[in-house]
Amino acid sequence: MIIDDEPSVRESLASFFSDEGYRVLRAEDGRSGLDLFFKDQIDVVITDLKMPQKNGIQVMDEISTRSPETPMIVISGYGEKKDIIAALRMGAKDYITKPIEDLDMVHHVIRKVLENKYLTEENRRYRIRLEKSEARYRTITEQVAEGVFTVDEHENITFTNPAFCRMLGYSSRALLNKNLEELTPQKSFRIVREQTLVRREGKTSRYEIQMIDCGKNPVHIELACSPLFDDRNGYIGAIAVVRDVTKLIELRKKYQNFLKEQPSRSTDMKVICANCKSVKDGSKWVQVEDFFVDMVFSHGICPVCCDKLYPDLNLNRVDENDFDV
Repeated sequence: MIIDDEPSVRESLASFFSDEGYRVLRAEDGRSGLDLFFKDQIDVVITDLKMPQKNGIQVMDEISTRSPETPMIVISGYGEKKDIIAALRMGAKDYITKPIEDLDMVHHVIRKVLENKYLTEENRRYRIRLEKSEARYRTITEQVAEGVFTVDEHENITFTNPAFCRMLGYSSRALLNKNLEELTPQKSFRIVREQTLVRREGKTSRYEIQMIDCGKNPVHIELACSPLFDDRNGYIGAIAVVRDVTKLIELRKKYQNFLKEQPSRSTDMKVICANCKSVKDGSKWVQVEDFFVDMVFSHGICPVCCDKLYPDLNLNRVDENDFDV
């Protein structure tokens, strides 16, 4: 929109920008300019300073109050220094003196102003989307059973969910004042630093370390880490999903001990199918009857079963071997 009480200036600017593909609104004084502004969608305002009804300073004051994101450019040949300073303080993007001899220069100013306006609006929309995404992200992470935390590029903790706090026994506030080095033994922290180098290359990683809970007890955890980058693709930290594997580590140790003890146990162990009871003989499976074909069996009854099946018998008067028929 062009607001100027000089018809020649107003019409020449309107004609020029119309030819350049802009939709142009015209106003001959400050009051009519404001009426038009608040009735339509205006991207940029070009205004004179000295005008009847309302001058340029008053126009800028109302626009900046009700629509601070709208860029304004001042064109005037009669402005005093104090008026120019006031206009710039109110957010004028530029000040162009009359008579205007180079319309291309004015067009260049308009393009730059609009580019900045669109970038500002896009950044605002991006921040809104980011805030919504962060809100959803926090809601999800606070409800999952696994621990979740984020760190910056120096391994300072920047976010924790309740599950991770419960895992280590700290409050969220206490953890946000800590570095991972304070929560891990020296050997585990070396692993963390090694994995950070991997994440700086944009790779995810999964590894196990020990952490120390608030009671100074070791907690074995598995970390699944992904890198975080800023808009310029600079590494700014990582997000980690944490699983407590302390019980799994204990089971591993028991299994390893079991394997170590096997050579000292019977070497004549046979594998039997839990379903059909076939026996593994070397590399093949055979029916249990075929496996024991060379053995002779007899049938008998043990005292416990005999007492259940024949309660009237008094086993105290009978030798148990009498029933091994």
